[in-house]
Parts: sequence; structure tokens; C-alpha cells
Amino acid sequence: MTNGEWVWDVLVVLRRGPSQYTELLNAIQERSTDDGWPGRQHRHLRDSTLNRTLRRLEQSELVVGIREPEFPYHATYQLTDAARNLLVAEESLVKWAEQHGDLVERVRQRRHDENSVP
Repeated sequence: MTNGEWVWDVLVVLRRGPSQYTELLNAIQERSTDDGWPGRQHRHLRDSTLNRTLRRLEQSELVVGIREPEFPYHATYQLTDAARNLLVAEESLVKWAEQHGDLVERVRQRRHDENSVP
């Protein structure tokens, strides 16, 4: 998918510090609902989807990818200052969502139910 559903996952993982591509993919796949993302398991992230998400974040100047020019090729990704500032600004919204998780889940379920009606 290219709708950006993985953008926040990438930003949150990179908040810990620079990460190589495979480490980033594994970290996102290992995330669970215990990490503050209600109702979502992250094990279905595909390599191609992460690749598109990273390209999108690089184009938006939120992530910088540093690619090794020699074999074995690998890339390390890190947040830009703008992305770090965005995450700081987003903290209050995350705290609100944590405090109102029951509301968020009810709305999510209602939308799911409405979309499931033929």
C-alpha cells in the first residue's frame, strides 16, 4: 500500500536512532499493541511496502537514507530535524489517544461496522 499507513511506524522506530533497512523492517514487524498502537498487529508489513514508505519519507524530507556505495550494499535511515520536531509536537496527541483509547476503539469499531454493511 502506498497510502502512508506505515509512516508513523517508521518514524517511531527511527526515533530510537539510525537503523539499517533490515533492522527497521524487523523492528516494525515485531511491534505489537503493547507498544501503544491499539488494535493493530504489524507483522504484515512487506518489504516492498516499507521501501515505498521510505522513499515517500525521503521525498518529504522527514527521513534521510545513507546508502553504502560498495558491496555489500546496505542503507541506513535516520530522522531529519523536521521529523524529530514533528514527533515532539505529536506527543500530546499520542497522550490524548492513550487516555481516550476506549473512545478511539469505539469509533474504529463503528467505522468498521458501517463499512462492512453491504
